[in-house]
Amino acid sequence: SFCTLLGGGREGATMEKLTERGAMDLILYYGREGLVRHMQDTAQEVLQQVGEHPVFRFWRGFALALQDNHTEAVRDYAAADGRREIQIAVIAAHIHSLQSQRQIDQGAIDELETRLMVEEKSAIPGAWLQLSAFHWLLGDHVKSREYCQKASGPDDFINHLSLLGWINLTSRRSAFVEKSITNFDKAVDESQGGVANHVDALLGKAAFLDQKKNYSASVHILNELIASCSKTAEILNPIQIEKAKILIKRGQWDQAADTVQRILNKDPSNVQGLMLINLYLLVEECKHSVSATNIRELHKALETTEPRTHRLYVYISKTLSRLSGGAMSILQHTQLMVSKASDLQPKNAEYISEKAYQLSLAGEWVKALETYKQALEVDDGNLGALHGIIRSQLMLGKLEEAELQLEFLNRMQIERPAELCYLVAVMKWRKHKDQQGSIASLDEAVSIHSKSCTGVPSYEFFEAFNPQLLLAIIREYQQHCPTEPLSSTDPPSQVATKARKPLELLVKHIKGSLEGQLLLARIDFIQNDLEKAQYSINSCIRADPAFAEAHLLAAQIAFHQENFSQAQQALEQSTTEFEVRDWPQYNLLKARVAVAVGKYDEGLKDLEHALALTKHIVQGKRYRPLNVQDHVAIYLELAQVQLKLKNQATAEITISDAHVLFRGTPEEGRVVIAQAMIISKKDVEKGLSMLRSVTMDSPYFLKAKAYMANIYLNVRNNKRAFAKCYEELVEAFPTVGSYVFLGEAYMSIQEPEKAIEAFEKARAMDPNDAEMASKIGMAFVTTHDYQKAIQYYKNAVKAEPNKLGLRHDLANLYWRLGQYADAEEELQNSLQKKEKSNSSEDLQSIIDDVRTMLLLAKVYKSSGDQKKTSEALIQARVFQTTVIAKVRGEQPDLVRQQKIIGANICVELGEYYRKQKMPDKAVTFHNEALKQDETHARSMLALAKLYRDKGELEGCEHQAHSLLRVDPTNEEASMMLADLMCRKNKYDDATYHFQQLLEKKPNNYDALVMFIQLLRRAGRLFDAPKFLQAAEPTTKRHEQGLHYAKGLYYRYTCNPREALREFQKGRHPKDSPWSEKCTCNMIEIYLNPDSESNWTADSEGEQERPDLSENIGWALKLLKDVHDVEKRRILEAYIRIAKRRKDDLDIAFQTLHEVMMGQGGEGGQQQFPNDKINVPCIVAMATALQVMNQTPKARTHLKRVVKAPYNQDEAEEFERAWLLLADIHIAGGKYDLAQDLLRKCLQANKSCCRAWEYMGVVYEKEQSYRDAADCYENAWRLVNESDPGIGYKLAFNYLKAKRFVNAIDITQKVLSNHPQYPKIRKDILDKARASLKP
Repeated sequence: SFCTLLGGGREGATMEKLTERGAMDLILYYGREGLVRHMQDTAQEVLQQVGEHPVFRFWRGFALALQDNHTEAVRDYAAADGRREIQIAVIAAHIHSLQSQRQIDQGAIDELETRLMVEEKSAIPGAWLQLSAFHWLLGDHVKSREYCQKASGPDDFINHLSLLGWINLTSRRSAFVEKSITNFDKAVDESQGGVANHVDALLGKAAFLDQKKNYSASVHILNELIASCSKTAEILNPIQIEKAKILIKRGQWDQAADTVQRILNKDPSNVQGLMLINLYLLVEECKHSVSATNIRELHKALETTEPRTHRLYVYISKTLSRLSGGAMSILQHTQLMVSKASDLQPKNAEYISEKAYQLSLAGEWVKALETYKQALEVDDGNLGALHGIIRSQLMLGKLEEAELQLEFLNRMQIERPAELCYLVAVMKWRKHKDQQGSIASLDEAVSIHSKSCTGVPSYEFFEAFNPQLLLAIIREYQQHCPTEPLSSTDPPSQVATKARKPLELLVKHIKGSLEGQLLLARIDFIQNDLEKAQYSINSCIRADPAFAEAHLLAAQIAFHQENFSQAQQALEQSTTEFEVRDWPQYNLLKARVAVAVGKYDEGLKDLEHALALTKHIVQGKRYRPLNVQDHVAIYLELAQVQLKLKNQATAEITISDAHVLFRGTPEEGRVVIAQAMIISKKDVEKGLSMLRSVTMDSPYFLKAKAYMANIYLNVRNNKRAFAKCYEELVEAFPTVGSYVFLGEAYMSIQEPEKAIEAFEKARAMDPNDAEMASKIGMAFVTTHDYQKAIQYYKNAVKAEPNKLGLRHDLANLYWRLGQYADAEEELQNSLQKKEKSNSSEDLQSIIDDVRTMLLLAKVYKSSGDQKKTSEALIQARVFQTTVIAKVRGEQPDLVRQQKIIGANICVELGEYYRKQKMPDKAVTFHNEALKQDETHARSMLALAKLYRDKGELEGCEHQAHSLLRVDPTNEEASMMLADLMCRKNKYDDATYHFQQLLEKKPNNYDALVMFIQLLRRAGRLFDAPKFLQAAEPTTKRHEQGLHYAKGLYYRYTCNPREALREFQKGRHPKDSPWSEKCTCNMIEIYLNPDSESNWTADSEGEQERPDLSENIGWALKLLKDVHDVEKRRILEAYIRIAKRRKDDLDIAFQTLHEVMMGQGGEGGQQQFPNDKINVPCIVAMATALQVMNQTPKARTHLKRVVKAPYNQDEAEEFERAWLLLADIHIAGGKYDLAQDLLRKCLQANKSCCRAWEYMGVVYEKEQSYRDAADCYENAWRLVNESDPGIGYKLAFNYLKAKRFVNAIDITQKVLSNHPQYPKIRKDILDKARASLKP
């Protein structure tokens, strides 16, 4: 259909919806865009619809000519000849076709030119406009403007004002560009004879605003056009395409992608849509595999809709290949495109050179070199081919040939392009080892490239930007960078800083550049920001799991974090590209990992292989980049391994070889230091002498001094000589950095007074360095002279009130000292000062506000003021949202850093609402944190716990698995999965998870404790002893965590004596996290040693049980060691309840009421909203009420707990509430309600013996003795057959169920442990025996 040919694809669209003028506008639009087959098809469709038409016959012929089909073009020109409205354009086009053919018929051309001169004299306005449009699309703006101005009257096809506007706009001369908007405005001004909704003129107006970067106004015009043309499918798509292009320029990639996708949904072969969607995928999304599929579709669409438009093939393939990141899945399609163009134009040197360039991007340097030579045979002046030949020779190690070519090219070119500067830099380093000269040429290349690549995102911009060239420059910079993270004794790497500038430029424009992210991660790694480097590398690996260099850097990071197993795994993954095994860097790192785990022989073999590979490179074989620092490191690591294998002589030879090889280079100092460290092991003085030989002009002078200082301090224990090394450093280089090193040295030998003096000298040299003032303040804190530290900070703040960091340090010091009011005052003052100064809301100012509010939240939290804590966090979140909005579009690492801060704020708010018993709000904030940082481990763990407590097990499992994908070693996530397995009755799976954890780390007491709790809930406590026993051999010393785990086990198995013994051992020392847990458990055991129901009213009224009086005394003593205020007050209430005196019960109830209302605690703020409940407090109040015989009130309180969402952290309190309410229901004869509660209790804890006991009571009252016996049997087993009361009930129900032998067995067990237990002999034993007699 017509609309399909136009790229419209809307159902039901017919030709009647598009006028002939509209068709002409489309032809001109496609001509501007280079879609010449679309021009042909549009003209052809008009001819089919309306019959023979000279204007559209001419434009069809012109489109054919642009596709090099001049024979057919001339036929169409002949058919259109003789009509006044097109005559002169036909003659001019005929001349163009004759001039474009290989054999030029000059006679025919002369004849036509004479005829043209004659016809021009009588040409009508429309003819001039057609001729003007023809010359404009050929790129001749001078002639097209001249002819357009001759057209004074109207035309049925082309609006002369609109055409003139386009000619002026595309002329690239500012004076004419400014005139274009006047032309377009007149074209749509009805008062001046214009047409209000003239599509071509409005598109021109939008294009003008686009050039002026007034994108909002441009999009507004296009939106109005879309609305007015919504029923004209043929013209709608081009307008939407133009809108998408402008959205891309505005940085609104997602909106642009949505716009394009709507087009592609209706017309999957829309060339322009496919071009833009591929740009989006490569620049923004970094989805090479998806893009490869779309590029294949684009190639197929080109073959169908533009089969002979060679310029379009090259235009597209150039940009996409430069954005490919070297991905072969993309390059194979772009190579096919450029090959197609080259086949259509076999003598076009530009196309052949581009074909060679894409071969070089694929690493096929030999083929690339041959193809470049073919381009030169066609055009010996093609600079792209000359550059390509030199680069190919350099990459193939043909340095002599490359140098000759480079010298010729340098002489030939006056203005050196960036690529030539890059080639000069490579040559200076590869052949002449001129490091400074190479770096200077790279600087020049970056400067030239940065100046020439200004613009906004588009195909043209990315072709000129050429990220592949920029990446090559950056890689060359990194040849001169360190390869290991810089230590405090290393001078900052100037080259790394230089390399960061073009890298940030690259990542700014192409967020999806994997190689750019890798190189930026490498710079972060060098500058010792391992966390940022790891994040970038993880992003690369997620995008492309087969990215070998990313895995190699991941291995380096893991190695420096001493995670050797992960380093080994990353190394194995890097070998997916087999040639990686022949990289010296790979073998060096592989050897380091092997040595780190004690495999010295394997490390020696890898290092020898690496050394052999470096020699091959030096000898001129195929080039593989090797940093000089890595080259030196191979020798030094080899010597170290030889020493470990006791090959002292061989090690010394290796170091001597290195000394010879690197003599006179900046790396000589590094080799000397290594020699000195080897020699100092047997001759300390000689080693020190060698270190002294490192001269001041060496970049390793500082490191040599640091090693000397280390020997003096750790070998000779001479602190004075240690400090002297840094004092000499200051004398040689009296810089800020030297004084800082001296101050830190003094701090390391506990001489803070001298450190302060050194820091103050450094600050005097750089008064604006607020960090230095912080160092001085911290030095005062180290002396424990807190008042002096506070006074120093106050004076510093007074002298420099605008240094917010100093105010923060002072507030932080107040907070550390517990002076919360002073900390709050200082922070509030900083906020007020900012308001008074009316400081602008710039980015840094808002970031400072965030820091202030977070510090305030920390102060309020420590002071117990929960309400103000939440208010400060919410305000911090508001500020941080503004920060994130402002940094959007900046460097990815800055955006990520701010998003992490935002995520942390959301996590704090989520934790606040969780504690406030508002789980839905907590979930909302934790989900918001994950939107900010999808790998935020704390949020995932918190969400998993919240979902678990809400009973949403699928959500919990999803979050736990997500967390393990981010952090496979996360123990809490593994424990969470084990918990879920238990809840699903998959005990073998749960045990497997814990076994995995405990086999790796038997003394992981958090996991052990949780496992015991899970076994208890699963009713499988009998599995616990073997795990407790497995933890024993690792505990040669007192281990509180193990004692706590054992105490829990004994408590759960009704062995209070052993439980108390273990908890008592676990209480000391009292500053450990286990101490308070042990103390609380001991108090609970003392108050209820037999785990009985302690809520029944005492028959003696106000008398406490005599057997508990001593226990209560011990509980009161232990209560002093409970530091959690709320927990302490609730336990205190239970102690008073245990006394069972009316005044104590009243006091207990009043205490619990105050806790409920948040009174009497620290901070004085209400802890729980009225619609939320404090479960531990409610249960304690219900217990007190039940003891006071106020059962209805107790029942009312307990119903609130039953309705509350279950919380795993308060599992014991929920269980106690369910049992107490079930007991009340049983007493009231409401057995169904009681059974529901008991089932809920058993679902949460299958080891709850009291639940089984009460279930037995219910069945017994219903005279279902067999069921009752089964329940009592479970309870009897769970108390380890130690509770005579349960034994009596079990025996009685066995008797009633006529299981006389079982009744006798249980009775005898009870009597063996409790001989005087009342009634059991007479009521059960004798009757059972009698029943057995015949």
